[in-house]
Amino acid sequence: MANPSGGRVVGALSKFSLIVVLAVLWVAFSLWNPSVFATWGNVQAILLQQATVGLLALAVMVPLVAGHYDLSAGFQFGMAQSLCAVLVLKEGWNPVVSIAAVLAVGALIGVINGQLITRLELPSFTTTLGTGLVVLGISELLTSNQVISGTAATWFLDLGRGKVLGLPLPFVYLAVVAVVLFVLLELTVWGRRAYAVGANPVAAQLSGIAADRLVRQSFVTTGVLCALAGCISVTSLGGSSPVVGFGSLLPAFAGAFLGATSIRPGRYNVVGTVIAVFVIGVGIIGLQQKGAQIYVQDLFNGGALLVAVIFATLARRRRAKA
Repeated sequence: MANPSGGRVVGALSKFSLIVVLAVLWVAFSLWNPSVFATWGNVQAILLQQATVGLLALAVMVPLVAGHYDLSAGFQFGMAQSLCAVLVLKEGWNPVVSIAAVLAVGALIGVINGQLITRLELPSFTTTLGTGLVVLGISELLTSNQVISGTAATWFLDLGRGKVLGLPLPFVYLAVVAVVLFVLLELTVWGRRAYAVGANPVAAQLSGIAADRLVRQSFVTTGVLCALAGCISVTSLGGSSPVVGFGSLLPAFAGAFLGATSIRPGRYNVVGTVIAVFVIGVGIIGLQQKGAQIYVQDLFNGGALLVAVIFATLARRRRAKA
């Protein structure tokens, strides 16, 4: 006979596992390297560094909820960063107009991805990989494959370098986006329909849900979030790098997949994604501060993906046997 209390304990451990891991990592690194890791300045640095990663993880999570991949997200982020830097730092455009233009371009890329996948019934995996490479080419054309730097209005740079109550502004932006997405996915009809489409698109379509339109909206959301992350990155760094898109996709997906193992196990969710991003970030930064080589970042991100896939597979098997 099954033990109900045992099942509740296992469920609670699964639900809050990432929070426990984050706490354990924080305590461990604080004891191991107290003079560096266990400082408020380091907390601020981690919040700042992981804010952009968190935005990208949320960006790729939205199409995943609807049952699709967006492999162009990293390249979209790179293009947004490049375009914002070119317009503001090189061409001298008004920063507000520049940010609006970058967001519009991000939305347009999302529209293109959504149309290709729903109208032509193309697979999202290969389609977004293709559009991502096109976006990469455009980014290289914009920047001549060079680092873009220059001068900008102080208030523009303060958008990425300022603080509110001691918290870096990019983290505040992440928190605001996370709250909006949480409300959208968990508390609205749109969110319930998105999860239904991701679980079974045919059944969702038969129940009257406009699945294709919802999928298109999810890709537009990704495009706008990637564009926002690119603009925030420019305000924080004061420039752009032509290779930033290459290294941003894996951390984003690692956060989204690992986040699906906690809070709402088996479902992509906002809270789990944000926590996962900081679990990975704390692990990487803690090891790097003790002299670990740069490859530890890939090891952590790749390991997070493997752990997430293993847990997802085991969960599906348990549900199949139930």
